[in-house]
Amino acid sequence: MVKNLPGLGLIAAIVGVAFLINDFQPAVSPLALCVAFGFAVANFGRWPSFAAAGTGLASKKLMRIGVALLGAQVSLVSLKAIGFKGVLTVILVVTFTIFGILGLSKAFKMSGELGLLIGVGFGVCGATAVAAIRPQTRATEEETSYAIALISLCGTLSIFTLPFIGHLIGLSDQTFGAWAGAAVHDVGQVIATASVWSDEAVQSAVVIKLARVCMLAPIVLILSIRHRRYLTSVAMQNEKDGIAVSTKTTKVPLIPFFVIGFIAVATIQNTLDIPSGIHDAVVLVSKLLLGAGLVALGSSVRWKSIRAIGPRPMVMGLIAWVIVAGVALAAVQITGL
Repeated sequence: MVKNLPGLGLIAAIVGVAFLINDFQPAVSPLALCVAFGFAVANFGRWPSFAAAGTGLASKKLMRIGVALLGAQVSLVSLKAIGFKGVLTVILVVTFTIFGILGLSKAFKMSGELGLLIGVGFGVCGATAVAAIRPQTRATEEETSYAIALISLCGTLSIFTLPFIGHLIGLSDQTFGAWAGAAVHDVGQVIATASVWSDEAVQSAVVIKLARVCMLAPIVLILSIRHRRYLTSVAMQNEKDGIAVSTKTTKVPLIPFFVIGFIAVATIQNTLDIPSGIHDAVVLVSKLLLGAGLVALGSSVRWKSIRAIGPRPMVMGLIAWVIVAGVALAAVQITGL
């Protein structure tokens, strides 16, 4: 445990700076900053060797504990608050976003795993969603960092463009808020976008956004089952080819423990009356642990590998951002939110 302390101390300092910046400017995702700072230290300087043990701990165990605690953000109350029309809007937008971006990623000849990260990040809750599903995908560190950077960029663009478009077409406060909640990715960016409009828009946006976060639970569960099937098929093929397979690989759990933890925390959140102070503390700890894991992830990424991915995902992401915003607006207006 002692060998982990130097690396964890460095990571904690970086996470602290990221969240401090977010306190001053909530529209900036602290998780995106964590990836960026880890990447910057490793590429413009050198990630210290003394931090290796702590970095490994943060990238795996701490990240997964953070994902489990994300269940505290899944609130069925938000689904009740928006009613049937709101739930229908959320399901339509999230489903279209994920499968639409997967389709675009194929058209742009991108990695399917990168398309999945971008799709879930756009559809649910930005960098948080990417961090949550990443262990259940075959995405590389470079693809994960690219996805988070792209999602953060498009979310920031939304803060400036959506209010401008909303005024052009004469949206009401509630309709604009619902649109922001359905179209923008990160929670902080949703609030920033809606706050440009009005307080009523913020209230509408937050409710819709929290309903989108509820979609994270079934998505994580589905992807965990998908990932298990992949690992099992690889192990069976290797065994068939005479390649040695470890017991750990052949005994992949149906649902990983951190996913079970996620479901358990979400269940407790929605069945017990948890004091707001405890709830807020759990949410904060979850974000800090995810931040630590993303700093570690960023530290393992090299610019040469990012550059090798090429500009196509960036072009695809910008096109998807425009399409998703349009679909979200149409869904909000059709359902009368």
